[in-house]
Amino acid sequence: MESHLQALIDYFSADPHIALGAIFAASLLESLAVIGTVIPGSSIVFVGGVLIGLNAINPWWTAAAAVSGAILGDGISYWLGRHYQEKIRAIWPMRNYPGLFARGHAYFARNGGRSVFLGRFIGPVRAVVPVIAGMANMPPLQFYAVNIVSALAWVAAHIIPGALFGASLQLAGAVSSRLVIMLVVIAAILWGISKLVRFSYNRGWPRIKWLRDRAVERARGKSGLHARIVISLFDPASAGSKTFLIASVLLIGSIWLFFGILEDVVSKDPLIQLDQSVYALLQGLRNEWGDSLMVTVSGLGGAAGTVPVIAVVSLWFIYKRYWRTLGYWLAAVGFAQILVWILKYTLGYARPHDIDTGLELLPLPSGHLALSIVVYGFMVFLMARGKPVWIKTAITLLVATAVILLVFSRLYLGIHWLSDVLASLSLGLAWVALLSIAYTHRVYREPVSTLLLLPVVLALALGGAWYVGNRQDADLARYASLPTSKIMPFEKWKTEGWRSLPFARSELGGEIEEPFSLQWLGTSGQIAGILAAAGWQAAEPWAVKSALLWLLPNTTIGALPVLPKFDHGKAQKLTFVKIVNPQERVVVRLWPRRYAIDAVEGGSSRPLWNGTVTFERLRHPVGITLVKSGTDFNTASHVLEQDIKSQRLSTENRERSRVSVVLVW
Repeated sequence: MESHLQALIDYFSADPHIALGAIFAASLLESLAVIGTVIPGSSIVFVGGVLIGLNAINPWWTAAAAVSGAILGDGISYWLGRHYQEKIRAIWPMRNYPGLFARGHAYFARNGGRSVFLGRFIGPVRAVVPVIAGMANMPPLQFYAVNIVSALAWVAAHIIPGALFGASLQLAGAVSSRLVIMLVVIAAILWGISKLVRFSYNRGWPRIKWLRDRAVERARGKSGLHARIVISLFDPASAGSKTFLIASVLLIGSIWLFFGILEDVVSKDPLIQLDQSVYALLQGLRNEWGDSLMVTVSGLGGAAGTVPVIAVVSLWFIYKRYWRTLGYWLAAVGFAQILVWILKYTLGYARPHDIDTGLELLPLPSGHLALSIVVYGFMVFLMARGKPVWIKTAITLLVATAVILLVFSRLYLGIHWLSDVLASLSLGLAWVALLSIAYTHRVYREPVSTLLLLPVVLALALGGAWYVGNRQDADLARYASLPTSKIMPFEKWKTEGWRSLPFARSELGGEIEEPFSLQWLGTSGQIAGILAAAGWQAAEPWAVKSALLWLLPNTTIGALPVLPKFDHGKAQKLTFVKIVNPQERVVVRLWPRRYAIDAVEGGSSRPLWNGTVTFERLRHPVGITLVKSGTDFNTASHVLEQDIKSQRLSTENRERSRVSVVLVW
């Protein structure tokens, strides 16, 4: 992964004008009237920040390109509005978006000159507010003053997070390709879902409202039961009309998705192949850190998290004497679990891993996920009901992100297929939608405060603490697969067996990282004692204080903890350093191999360790401290070998693909 990142850095370092030109064009086009509604300028500027964090392009030139493009784009839009006035509505493509101009006029009327600043950050009106400002004859001096300030703020709001993400990406790439890919996959999923929701709302919601209005209009001329139901639920004049409409769309869509998945599973359609592809991809991304995090997230989605939340919310409703709401809450949880058991008993589809026994071997749908989706989905509905739009949005995004992480954890750990997850999601959302319709129609005066979030978060924290202390280790072992140990005679290892060990640290798809230039027979205590006597020291453990040193540009290399690195998802178990100077050190990372070398020179067997020996030097991108591994592996191995020989250990030197491999016993 480091090689791919370095190739990206080298490309843009050699041709920075490509990136700068794209950033300038994106910033300009996103600010142009109407056109900016379809140009992903914000995303491109964020990517520019990522390239800054990777140290691929100059931060000041990047910021200048983005700011100048944003100022020029708004300036052109302002000139068009000021020059053409109302005639601009008839010019293509403006004449195709009368609703956009109406929203822009309303926004400008409410906020005046501030709308030029605020509008740059609001998607629906971003590309039309400068035109409206020109049409309203806003003084040029006032407009350009606000334009420049808003451009600076907008660029900073996108480049700074991008630069931090780029630096963390480079740091994660030095640790493990799997970590980088996992972070990118999660970020891509969240970004894709947000874009899909926004696109669906902008494109689909007007169409849905049009169909609603048409259905209500037709129902008004009839007197049957169906007409009365349509009018009572969907009449725009009704207070709960919007809630009924959203819940109905969600209910229909979820049922359609569930039966579509069920049909594909039963008929062995291509969804089954997609299941296996997603499973293979995510299993290739697994690593120790990711396993630990995802096992915890998955555990919180189970009894350790949901039971305390169910109990706390129930007690809240009892304290408030919200008996109807309590009844709906318990019905939501109880019926969801019963339905999942029924479906599990009647449907059969083998898990990726046979972890559990009994009914849990039938994973379609996942009771674990379905119950979590119902619990948190219905809780969001109750707390968001009757609240301002920004509160609804904040609560929904918070809980949706948590649910997406839970879903990803089950896929990542190989507990469920993708079809299981989608079936659970559709089933849970359908039940939440149905309950929401019934609740809105029957319960009127039991408002649920957003303060309920505080005891819910506390319950999750306590449940998580209990899980980590009592169950996490068992689940880590439960979801892990360990290869079997092997025995190798000492003489065979010395002559040819050493070649059977991996040549280099590997991440994804056999990608080669640093070569394994060290093979050492001995216990961890013996290795630590020998290196300590030779002037080496064990690496400082990671702690809050040592981690913060990475943020200081003047930190010496001896004060920095050593980054862990991964081989097939496993971090090194032993790490030793030798300081060469304040800017450079030699680092030994050792991984235990599942070999025991038998009868070592007539003695007992010893465990075998495989390791990398590298020089590390300081770098300072975007004001923080990073270390970069050198590529002179033979010189680094020679330094270590001389120190080992001084302790009267036996060593032999081998060569493999021009890399010196030191055997130590």
